[in-house]
Amino acid sequence: MQKPSPPPAGSQPERQVTQETLNRLLSLVIPHLTPGEPILVYVLAQWRRFGHLVIEPQMLATLYGDTYRRIVIVTGNLDMPGSNRALTECLDDRFVVVETDFRDVLSLGTTDGGLIDMKHLHWLAMSARTLIVECWRAMSTGTEPFLYTLPDNLRERGEARLSEHGIDPAAPLALFHTRTMAYLPEEVHHGHRTAAIGSYDGSIRRILNAGYQVVRIGEPGLEIWDTAPEGYLSLPDAFPDERWIDLYVCAACRFMTAQNSGPIWVAAAFGNTSLRTNTPFEHLNLPYNEDLSLFKRYRRIGEDRFLTYREILDARLPGTFRDVEFEAMGIELVENTPEEIDAATAEFLDKLNGKWAPDMAKHARFRALGAAYEAAIKQDPRFVDETLDFYGYGHPFGWVARGTLELPEFLV
Repeated sequence: MQKPSPPPAGSQPERQVTQETLNRLLSLVIPHLTPGEPILVYVLAQWRRFGHLVIEPQMLATLYGDTYRRIVIVTGNLDMPGSNRALTECLDDRFVVVETDFRDVLSLGTTDGGLIDMKHLHWLAMSARTLIVECWRAMSTGTEPFLYTLPDNLRERGEARLSEHGIDPAAPLALFHTRTMAYLPEEVHHGHRTAAIGSYDGSIRRILNAGYQVVRIGEPGLEIWDTAPEGYLSLPDAFPDERWIDLYVCAACRFMTAQNSGPIWVAAAFGNTSLRTNTPFEHLNLPYNEDLSLFKRYRRIGEDRFLTYREILDARLPGTFRDVEFEAMGIELVENTPEEIDAATAEFLDKLNGKWAPDMAKHARFRALGAAYEAAIKQDPRFVDETLDFYGYGHPFGWVARGTLELPEFLV
């Protein structure tokens, strides 16, 4: 299907931009103008978040890559913690990355104003959330995602470094990530998206026993065993100052097992599928690489009964993103047990090996509930105003693990 055309030019940003800030933006991008046609300019404000750094250019290529021959991304210093300069090696020649320390220019990446026609350049004044939702909308109607290709030089560097720690580049690689509160320690709103690494011991050993090597990305020092099993490597401990290798393994892995966090979208951007465990129901998701998801369970604080999927949707819980909001609503999210994670891992491996078939009737019910929820929030001013009126789980992407789908209460 043909990719969508850009939105009509001529929009105005939703907040006032000073002439000084605009002049600074222009000074950064004017050297990259091309004769005879406009360029697309986008400000990437969350460059210190690995997932955002990778998927926002991917989404620009998906939505606008056929319209503009040059896309200029203005962002921060890619050598700062949380960022990853190796991304620039994966961008094709349509892209120019301009780094700046101007905070006022970087703040333009939170502005929603559409496509602003400035003659020789078109400024896409669009926040990350709006860009993500617009890309998911396009993909849900048939637009194919742009996927990165791992360049040979990065592959060779990655294979060489991993081989120094006993990881055989000829053997299949599985990537593991668990989000903890050590990520963004200054912020306390994302506890519902974290998971205890100790729950993954059985899953990791099952993957190793299936013939894969397992490497972990994330924070250092999370492992709880005295001696790691053969074929397992923690990259932040082995390579504390080489975060480019995180991008390499996201691209080179056969699959990833993780929660809904930035790295899962990096792996997806290279076309790699994932087992998603301890997953909350959230709006900003579209598991487009045939991912398998095992969801956390929801219940009211102080009660034993778990909520049905319909109750979760009726309470608008997928639109809740902060721990304090869950607490105010009297809701707690319960992590998957080690046994549930191990069972989902076995199911996922069967799926990779062609020994798995989905329960289409249950999946149809799951997606129908999601589609009805999306239809409802499209009429809700709060969700429309906050660009949350799209729900990926109402569309035919990805699959739900039996550990969720077959719960007695889930699809009631």
